[in-house]
Amino acid sequence: MKNLLPFIISFFLPGAGQFILKDFKKGGIILLVDIVSTYLIFNIDFLDLIPLWFPHIIIMIWALFDIFDKIEKRDGKKSATRYLAFSLLIVVILFPLTLTLLTTGIFKGAEFITNEYVNEDRTKEEMNKISTELSLYKNHYGVFPENYESFIRRKPIWGSWKADS
Repeated sequence: MKNLLPFIISFFLPGAGQFILKDFKKGGIILLVDIVSTYLIFNIDFLDLIPLWFPHIIIMIWALFDIFDKIEKRDGKKSATRYLAFSLLIVVILFPLTLTLLTTGIFKGAEFITNEYVNEDRTKEEMNKISTELSLYKNHYGVFPENYESFIRRKPIWGSWKADS
């Protein structure tokens, strides 16, 4: 894991992986170049033609190759290649998939809560149904039911009315 972490972190923040490998000078240079290039693209008008992600990708590749070289010298080419491949798998497939599932779950959950519990029209519609059923009960028996819970248990479909009342 200690060899995988520099690769993964460098995908998001080029230069940070060098800090983990204790190469503070190279890590500082890469990080500074990334920050300066991002600043220049935001603040110099003619650089608006360059997509914001482009310099980051170039600098990220530089940082990854540097980490690969360091790990290759220390642990061998096979080990460095394996860590690079695993980090690519994590960053390119697993991280976006996890993020997608998380955001989808949050948005679908919020949509469900909004539709089921916060939807004013649905609540009014259910309250009108409850009122209608209570009126029909009163018309049939001459009085309102003594126990509301036993009234709604008469039909299983009315079970959600207990929470709405």
